[in-house]
Order: sequence, then structure tokens, then C-alpha cells
Amino acid sequence: MQFDMRRVDPSVNMYRFYSVELTKDLFGHIGVHRQWGRFGTWGRHRHDWFTSKTEAEYAKSDLVKQKLARGYLLKLTSSEV
Repeated sequence: MQFDMRRVDPSVNMYRFYSVELTKDLFGHIGVHRQWGRFGTWGRHRHDWFTSKTEAEYAKSDLVKQKLARGYLLKLTSSEV
């Protein structure tokens, strides 16, 4: 499951996005892929690999909690509305 978040504050010209999801490579390794940046750009991305799915899920939920604490809001997709 992918989590898309955004943080918007026009008073300081802040228009940011943050996306995090679990990924799997061809060899079965589990990782967390995250992408972040300013709206209208590709932004930056990073993969972190873990030895178990449990560790990866914990890391993903920790990242989501950190971003929510910093003021990001979850973006609803059209299937969730």
C-alpha cells in the first residue's frame, strides 16, 4: 500500500509532497521506497532494503508517523472518496 501525503502553506510558499510504499526486487528482498519534493517536480527518491517484511512495514509506518507529526496530510485517492 502506498501512502501519499502533502504539505501546503501558501504563506511561506510551501507546496510539498511525500510518498512512501513497500517494494520488492527480483530477488525477493523487501524495501521501502520513498519519494519527496515540490509539486510539479519529480523530486528525489530513496530505497531502503530490509531483511524481513516486518522490519520494512515498521520502517514505513514510522516514516508516515514522522511526516504526519511535521504537518503533512494524507492525500485521498479517487478510490477512497
